[in-house]
Amino acid sequence: MLELLVAAALLSLLLAVAAPSLRGIIEQGRGDQAIDSLRSAVELTRAMAISNGGIATLCRSRDGRTCGGNWEEGMIVFIDSDGDRVPDDANALVRVFRGSAAGGTIRWRSFGNRQFLQMTAMGHTRNQNGNFTWCPASGEARHARQLIVNVAGRMREALDSDGDGIREGSNGRPLACD
Repeated sequence: MLELLVAAALLSLLLAVAAPSLRGIIEQGRGDQAIDSLRSAVELTRAMAISNGGIATLCRSRDGRTCGGNWEEGMIVFIDSDGDRVPDDANALVRVFRGSAAGGTIRWRSFGNRQFLQMTAMGHTRNQNGNFTWCPASGEARHARQLIVNVAGRMREALDSDGDGIREGSNGRPLACD
């Protein structure tokens, strides 16, 4: 009986030590999932603009049909021939990205604070360089991720260049989750 109690105590101690790092691994995986989904959405928007020879729009969408809501609730990609950020018919809608299973929040910061991203037939943004920042539900900046989109439509992820455990955003400062 004593051996069983000692084994249970050791197991409890090991779990108490491992739980915080396990939570960090889970949040890192969620961040990877959110950034991968955003990268796919931007790549699809760019490909649709190029292949259709016109404007394609990526916007946040709560209902999967119109622009509006929060980025983490979902996104739509559609052919936007007149550039008005409104899908003109059912054929214009290319793909619906459902809300992120990763949890947390997603912000899009861009030139002019436009809450959509449009790509041209050349594969460039319509003067909308910016970044998507994912913050975990815990709000811990060390797990935050950022996808940076330049005006040429190219993407890169924010890196931790100074080794402090927090990635630096497109502005060169550590990512923050408020």
